[in-house]
Amino acid sequence: MVSEQPFRNVPEVPSPDDLIDVAFRRASRASVKLPTKRDRTLVAKLKEITRVRTVASVVVGRLREIKRGMPMVDSLNPFYRDMFHLMIDPDKFKIAMARLSKASQIVERLAKEYVNKIRSSSDAREASRSRREFYGRVASIIKELKEDLQVLSEVKKLKRLPSFDFDVPIIIVSGAPNVGKSSFVKCVSTAEPEIAEYPFTTKSVSVGHIIGPRGVIAQVVDTPGLLDRPLEERNKIELQAIIALKNLEGGIVFLIDPSETCGYDLDYQLNVLRSVREMFKDKPMVIALTKIDIASEEQIRRALDKLRGERVFRCNTLQCVGVSEVVDELLKVMKGHDRN
Repeated sequence: MVSEQPFRNVPEVPSPDDLIDVAFRRASRASVKLPTKRDRTLVAKLKEITRVRTVASVVVGRLREIKRGMPMVDSLNPFYRDMFHLMIDPDKFKIAMARLSKASQIVERLAKEYVNKIRSSSDAREASRSRREFYGRVASIIKELKEDLQVLSEVKKLKRLPSFDFDVPIIIVSGAPNVGKSSFVKCVSTAEPEIAEYPFTTKSVSVGHIIGPRGVIAQVVDTPGLLDRPLEERNKIELQAIIALKNLEGGIVFLIDPSETCGYDLDYQLNVLRSVREMFKDKPMVIALTKIDIASEEQIRRALDKLRGERVFRCNTLQCVGVSEVVDELLKVMKGHDRN
């Protein structure tokens, strides 16, 4: 299975002070190959040149490593591209990347300039003065990157997004809180679900894989905190995240707890259902009642009456009863939907 998570290898981005500290400390420990002729001025020059080159190497190398580790946003899958735009200002990101490139070039140019200055120094004191001057200019350049490094450091939050194989259908499990969504994912997954988080919530999201004889048949994802409230109760970030979820090819399993032990009454849950239907009107959906082991016949009948005209499945996600039938039905509906 090909797993796509374009932010998985995003590097850590240091603060300006940390980058300066690392560069200068490494330079202070850099070894110098001394010439056979131990001329004191020559030795001093070589030490200062080594420090200048080490600082330049560390700074330029780190800035370029950060730049290389950032994804090409325009080439991302629409889901990840939307999630990126949700968390990161794209204009500030582009400016930050350009400023890192420019800073690298300036530091390289300054290093060559100061190496020549040190070579032409008349004594050790003048060589040391030139090296300190170089340090000061490099420190100023890095400190000017403070806001840019901060923007790029935010990208690491996107590491928390789940991995998806976009060649395989994705089933989004929805419903009010505590109706059994995570248990449903565990029940239908033939491998241990991956646990991840959306970067703007502390709630975990489970991504499971249904594996058949020829490989992965589908991916099943629980999205707590995103699809468990009516539309009017959502904030701007949640609404934008839902737009990103629309880019996932597949269908929706909507779970309803007729026993209401989830803490939400039936009417509230049906309101969530209407909201999800409105947001994902182009996606096929299968509805299932959960907790049928503890729901009374009257509660089940009441739920079915309110869902009259719908095909409704029954399951118990605690004992994994009836869950495979729900998935089989959705996969069947999804195939017919794709043909249309």
